[in-house]
Amino acid sequence: MKKNRYIFLFVMIALFTLFNSILTFKSFASDLNVNTLTLEKAQSEAVLNSNILKEDKRSLDALYDDRSKTRRQEKRIKNSKSGGGLSLEEYKYESGDKMKEVDIKIKGNELKLKEDTKEIKRKVLKSFQDILIKQKELEISKMNMEHESKKLEISKLKNKLGKISDIDLENSHNKYDEIFTTLSTKKIELENLYNSLNQLMGHNMDERYTVVLDDINKDIDIKNIKKPVDIMDMVLKNRYDYVSLKNSYEIQNLNLNNIKIKYPSNTYMYKEEERTLNNYEESYKEKEISIKNELENEYSQLILAKEKLNDNEQILKNSKTILQNKYNFFKYGRLSKMDIEDAKVDMMNKELDYMSNKFEFQRNLDEYTSNYDYIQ
Repeated sequence: MKKNRYIFLFVMIALFTLFNSILTFKSFASDLNVNTLTLEKAQSEAVLNSNILKEDKRSLDALYDDRSKTRRQEKRIKNSKSGGGLSLEEYKYESGDKMKEVDIKIKGNELKLKEDTKEIKRKVLKSFQDILIKQKELEISKMNMEHESKKLEISKLKNKLGKISDIDLENSHNKYDEIFTTLSTKKIELENLYNSLNQLMGHNMDERYTVVLDDINKDIDIKNIKKPVDIMDMVLKNRYDYVSLKNSYEIQNLNLNNIKIKYPSNTYMYKEEERTLNNYEESYKEKEISIKNELENEYSQLILAKEKLNDNEQILKNSKTILQNKYNFFKYGRLSKMDIEDAKVDMMNKELDYMSNKFEFQRNLDEYTSNYDYIQ
């Protein structure tokens, strides 16, 4: 059993050494030669190097070219002497409907570009938050390992003196091994998080930074957040999924107005196109109801998340008070150093819970408020 443990510890020490060069947590950043990376800089890099945004821009450039071509074709047809001999497609140019159709598509794609930009920035924010949380987990795991190492040495001494059994000593060994494994695993997880951030920014995978969130402790007053009923019109104007469906309806309406020139309302062709128009209308109206329900649910979740965050903040304050009280007892010899370390680990876990919930609240808040605090 002991031989297997030594083999296990040798393997874990090798893994620990392999990833020891990785930035672990912000509190030790001053000892590391790494660059500071702000959220704004990371988001700018991600936007600049995003293939999704490059494709959005190429699509927009193609539509801008279509608008120029449409303008030339429209001018040519209007100057022609064809009169009533125009085809339905040519009539679209002559009436200006073709230009309206292109403009509708351009506005939709411009909105998609803005929405995709917001989503990329949101992913970078989440990546920053995930890294900071993982760093905090590493800090706790490191402290736990040091704490359990001391307990293990005490257990060895007690076992030698016959005060605890071999089974109790074995349990102490197992607990230490478990924490050692956890620490090594979290270092690998942090490595993966940095890789994901580098991929978002288009950087080399081996680059490392001290990530910084300036507003990490900024308090948000939920009373200042607009309610769903107050932002619905703005949301419908800026949501690409809704606007896309509405645009399909508008374009089909233009087609129907064009078709009725040669196909009266009692013809099969007209009725078929009218059914398509009605389907588009139903789709965007259903989406409108869906978005309304979605906003109300998001707002309710936001209120609950804030209440949970307030509770966690109070729990953290209580934990800090308990730690301070234990320090006072320790000074008078009424508690051991191990008791203090236990309380400190507990307090750090409460800090981790608070940080995780705050980041979750901030992400939900950003997603909700971006519906009306829109990129111009």
